[in-house]
Amino acid sequence: MSSKIFITFIFGVAVGSAITHQYFKKKYEKIAQTEIDSVKEVFSKRDISDTEEQIKQTKDKPNIIEYAEMLRKRCYTDYSRGNSKNEEEIENVDQPYVISPDDFGSVEDYLTICLVYYSDQIVADDNDDIVENIEDIIGFESLTHFGEYEDDSLFVRNDRLKCDYEILLDQRKYSDIVNRKPHQMEDR
Repeated sequence: MSSKIFITFIFGVAVGSAITHQYFKKKYEKIAQTEIDSVKEVFSKRDISDTEEQIKQTKDKPNIIEYAEMLRKRCYTDYSRGNSKNEEEIENVDQPYVISPDDFGSVEDYLTICLVYYSDQIVADDNDDIVENIEDIIGFESLTHFGEYEDDSLFVRNDRLKCDYEILLDQRKYSDIVNRKPHQMEDR
């Protein structure tokens, strides 16, 4: 008989535990859902009011192009770019200017191009084709800056063309280099 009582007791504990578990599970799910709904309601009201505030602020702000033009006219310098331009360079924004080796390639959208400056004052690209419009691309004045950062290289940025140029100094003459290339075919 005692085993029947023990089994009945165990069965009663199991059924009671299951019922208690279900009761508290439903109770806390209901509390959690209430909390989630209240948070959603608060954030949905907040999103609408924040969006309305952002629209009001945007209407009050000047046009970005007008703002940039005003800064340029007042000669503000962007020190975050790391360029230390003097007043003459600020006036000639469209002109190429010398940059430090650390600044070379630092602007994401700019191409990086390597050129060679030979001792006979010829500038050529990496295929040894002569660069004709030096003033527009790197500026003749920039070629006088060899030795400022490195003895045999120079770095020039052209904002108009969105290019950074690495110019390597070669002590040889351009004519000697071209004449020594056996792989180039002569024009017939």
